[in-house]
Amino acid sequence: MDTLKIQNMMAVTSKGNHQGIISSVSNGVKARVLHNAAPSGYEAQISTLTKIKTKVIEQKFYDKTQLNPADFVPIKVGEGAFTEDSLYYKNFSISSSFGSGIIGQGTGTRKGKSEALFDKVRLSNFFWAKELEYSLIQVNQASMNAGGAINLIAAKEKAQKINWDLGIQQTAFLGQPELAEIDGLLTLDGQGVNINTTDLTKPLSTMTSGEINTFVGVLIKIYRANCNKTAWPDTFLIPEADHLGLASFVSDVQTQRSKLDFLEQAFRQQTQNPGFKIGRAAYANLDSNSLGVNRYTLYNNNSDTLEMNIPIDYTSTSFATGNGFDFSSVAYGQFSGVIALRPAEIL
Repeated sequence: MDTLKIQNMMAVTSKGNHQGIISSVSNGVKARVLHNAAPSGYEAQISTLTKIKTKVIEQKFYDKTQLNPADFVPIKVGEGAFTEDSLYYKNFSISSSFGSGIIGQGTGTRKGKSEALFDKVRLSNFFWAKELEYSLIQVNQASMNAGGAINLIAAKEKAQKINWDLGIQQTAFLGQPELAEIDGLLTLDGQGVNINTTDLTKPLSTMTSGEINTFVGVLIKIYRANCNKTAWPDTFLIPEADHLGLASFVSDVQTQRSKLDFLEQAFRQQTQNPGFKIGRAAYANLDSNSLGVNRYTLYNNNSDTLEMNIPIDYTSTSFATGNGFDFSSVAYGQFSGVIALRPAEIL
């Protein structure tokens, strides 16, 4: 989905996604309890709305041009529901060298020692909830199959589901600007991820084939030094605007190859990984984020390196009424930001 559509869709959802976030450490907020037993004669109306709700919830709203965050960040869904945070252990080896473990002439049977340290890292989970309300009039119109009313109700349900989808998408890439402790893939510098501001001096789409080759070689060398030569990257995420420009030919002579193909091939050769992927995101564009820059990210896209949690995926309660006239339901979920478990493997 292009940037304008994303901005428009986020604008029409009720005052932004972040206003539905409930901190797991705030114990003073209590949800309003609704009476689930509807007065006699309303069973059909509630059933009608439930069918509409089920249809909307099961529908996927990511289309071919829209970003699926799970393609760029490993997302764990359904684990640790209602917990305040997820606990990770980072393992650090403090063993002596391999050679110190060799048993040979003059050392007898003495054995070297292997030791490891563990560091606890907590990733906070956050609750999100929003309420939809319908009047008895709308319920009865829906039960009579009045197309306008059904479309209105379905549109509200769809808008709320999209509000969640786009909120999770934004979180995966940028975190939530209103809550500093929620980071995204592009905002992990606070977790020890190094930001290189010197080696990319112009957009990739404006480079010649020679400049592309040189850039890839330099970038891989910097990445390997950054992680002490313990890993190779498998993903390069770049701004969507620059990615679109890579559709042009490498040169007037090489009119059968695009710059994107040439760039991807250069990375695959350097990493010796035929599955190396170049991805694009509008969130990485200067004009679509609050970072003040176009953000390029070279990283290892696996759960050992980084991860995001959705302990509770989008869920909606059944419709209920407390007075026989006003009906409501609540959609809720639980999510976290992105955690950099191996920050040296992200550049």
